[in-house]
Amino acid sequence: MTLRIIVALLTAALAVALLAGCTPARPVVPPAPAGAAAGNRHGVVVYVRTGCSFCLEAREFFAARGVPVRERNVAADRSALVEMLDIHVRRFPDEEPLVPLIVIGDRVLRGFDRQEVEAALAEVERTSIAGSKQ
Repeated sequence: MTLRIIVALLTAALAVALLAGCTPARPVVPPAPAGAAAGNRHGVVVYVRTGCSFCLEAREFFAARGVPVRERNVAADRSALVEMLDIHVRRFPDEEPLVPLIVIGDRVLRGFDRQEVEAALAEVERTSIAGSKQ
């Protein structure tokens, strides 16, 4: 089966699961999809669901630190859901999709864990500082 067919088959079932609730953090560190985080200095994309308390906590965390975020609501935008499912199919084939899914630079975090997010942001800062010195 092609990736597109797999994503299409999973979309309906996973949409129901995503809308039913969210779960606490389970960080993972595979590479992010190419170009997923274009448009902000930290390269942060957050896939959220309306009404998810962990998603709200992530939003407040980034806002309090002044970190620009590209937010994608998987409950309101089918293309955001398909994009998030594509990440899961390619990166986490044996894991259940959950929100928030946070892409920071080259890291992908499943769920919201302050320490993991802070570590990923610090890593992006170190990388950008090191890259600007070259």
